Amino acid sequence: MKNIWLILLLFNFSLCYPQFAIITDPDGYVNVRSSEKIANNVSDKLNNGFIVYYFEPQGNWANIDYKKGEKELNGYIYKDKIKYITDFKQIPLKNNPDGKVILDNGSVKIEITETKFLKEKHKLQFFKSNSSQLDKIDNLPLFGTDGEVPKREYKSIQIEINKVKVEIPPSALQNLYEPTLLNSKANYDEVNDILYIQSSNSDGAGAYEVIGVIEKKKYKTRIEAFGF
Repeated sequence: MKNIWLILLLFNFSLCYPQFAIITDPDGYVNVRSSEKIANNVSDKLNNGFIVYYFEPQGNWANIDYKKGEKELNGYIYKDKIKYITDFKQIPLKNNPDGKVILDNGSVKIEITETKFLKEKHKLQFFKSNSSQLDKIDNLPLFGTDGEVPKREYKSIQIEINKVKVEIPPSALQNLYEPTLLNSKANYDEVNDILYIQSSNSDGAGAYEVIGVIEKKKYKTRIEAFGF
């Protein structure tokens, strides 16, 4: 009986845990509101397929974080207007040799590798008020540490979908540090030919979530969210 309750607890926790999702609505879009009620409070509109970071629903509403350009935004939507990325076909993790993970289901193969962070190959910028705390690396904000020099970074991601190789630009991996390769997940929307690759990464302090989108076998975008 205890084991059954444990399984139910873990199942419910996985449903409530913040995660990436896409907007999906019969109308083709959803209204984002500034509060958890219907009133004159529509703050934005998101079209179907737009990626959000979806938090635990409360009642009929769920809080979301999302990005438009460089703007980080927040709001509320009906909880039934989304589809979790993890609902799409999963690409299982098949192997994890040192410094690498391989996800493969026969038609989709993904190889993700990491490497040691070499600070001499990067431009480190520290806060003027605290010379021991990093502000930026290579003029970009950093993910994965709480101001400390990273120990590891992504090296490469190689993708093959139905024997077609996908080119991933260096910008897709920039400023993502302390990868946790075993947290790598991939899901494939076969109908629309969209591959989602995501991971929860951290050095213990600078936790973050990241998702990359490959649409019709071409790299489209990368989105980050702060982990919990």
